[in-house]
Amino acid sequence: MKQLEDWMKENQITEIECVVSDINGIARGKITPVSKFIAEKGMRLPESILLQTVTGDYVEDDIYYDLLDPADIDMICHPDPDAIFLIPWALEPTAQVIHDCYDRNGLPINLSPRNLLKKSIAPISGSGLEADSVTGNGILPH
Repeated sequence: MKQLEDWMKENQITEIECVVSDINGIARGKITPVSKFIAEKGMRLPESILLQTVTGDYVEDDIYYDLLDPADIDMICHPDPDAIFLIPWALEPTAQVIHDCYDRNGLPINLSPRNLLKKSIAPISGSGLEADSVTGNGILPH
C-alpha cells in the first residue's frame, strides 16, 4: 500500500475510482477522496453488487444467493497495486484502481469474477504454459 500511496502523492491524485467487476464484467464501485482511500486501505461494498445484471437489476436465480451471506454484508476490497491507471479525461487528477474482493475472514469471495479467473489460471502457473496477467498492465513498477 505504501508504494500505491507514494505514487498517488507523486501524481497529485485527489480522487480514486475504486472498481470491481460484476458477474457481467461491468465495472462497479465508487469514487472516494485519496485521504479516505488511504485511511481505509481500500473500500467496502455489499457482496450483492457482484450479482447485478447489465440493467442494474439483480439476478433472479437463487443458486447465486446461496453463496452469499443472507445479511448482504460488506465485502472488503483490497487495491491491486498492479492495476492502477490514470484517468486522462478527469478534470482533477484521478486514478482508477481495480480491487480484489474478500470476506470478513480474509478469504476470496467466490462470486468475484476476478477471483474466479485467478482460480482458473492458477493450474497453468508452473506448467510451462503462459497465461496473461489477471491484472493487466498497471503503471506501478514490480
